[in-house]
Amino acid sequence: MTRLQDAFSAVRERLAQAAVPDPEREALLLLTAALGISREQLYRDRPDVDGAAEGRLERMVAQRARREPMAYVLGHQEFFGLDLMVTPRVLVPRPATETLVQAALDQIPPQAGRVVDVGVGSGAVALALARHGCPDWRVEGVDSDLQALALARTNRVRAEVRARFYPSDLLAQVEGGLLAVVANLPYVGRGDPVDPEVAFEPPRAVFGGERGPELILRLVSQLPGKVAAGSLALLEVGAGQAAVVSDALAASGWAVAPPVVDADGIPRVVWGRWQG
Repeated sequence: MTRLQDAFSAVRERLAQAAVPDPEREALLLLTAALGISREQLYRDRPDVDGAAEGRLERMVAQRARREPMAYVLGHQEFFGLDLMVTPRVLVPRPATETLVQAALDQIPPQAGRVVDVGVGSGAVALALARHGCPDWRVEGVDSDLQALALARTNRVRAEVRARFYPSDLLAQVEGGLLAVVANLPYVGRGDPVDPEVAFEPPRAVFGGERGPELILRLVSQLPGKVAAGSLALLEVGAGQAAVVSDALAASGWAVAPPVVDADGIPRVVWGRWQG
């Protein structure tokens, strides 16, 4: 049995030594997870950490000190008001991608039609659109990874929303006539520097090619055969990639709008309307 304050101090110190950002906040997260209580209960009751909780805490602290993403350690991640299961099979949903969701909610017209999320991963984008978007949208999510699709379906049940998930190589197996295409595809280049935690994420969900946006550009080449007049495309891109992706969209017949900037001031979402 360990006093709560002693356990907290020890965890915070180990995380700080491992250069984990904000070790105090993360120590609280790990303690509440190990004890199976809320932060409010932690502050109110200040329970001791018993043997079973100590074992759980030690395993999680060891993982986090190796710089495994917190979402993998805890097994879930909050995203746009949803609590999503997350495993090492999929990319951890990030705040930057909430910019993509908000842009889609702002720009896709509130009318009946199919909205497809390409590269669905955990289901984060598709499920957020299904939860917060127009009730007349028929939200679909596609991925080439069957295990990612299985996780997205599990998260669909947790979120209690309607969305269809099925396998496709980008848009190759998707029927045309789409109202909108939304995508957060991999966009990191093979030689680009990455955060140490990215090493734990699946490479296929991180790297988009040698330069970075190659997979996004392949999606752009597939779009004309899948959309109708007035359809929208909204694509998340990496820092410095907005111009090349905007140019590719414009060259293939899209009226491209100024990119949407994220909270860090990075042009994060390239989008346009089909005119072709």
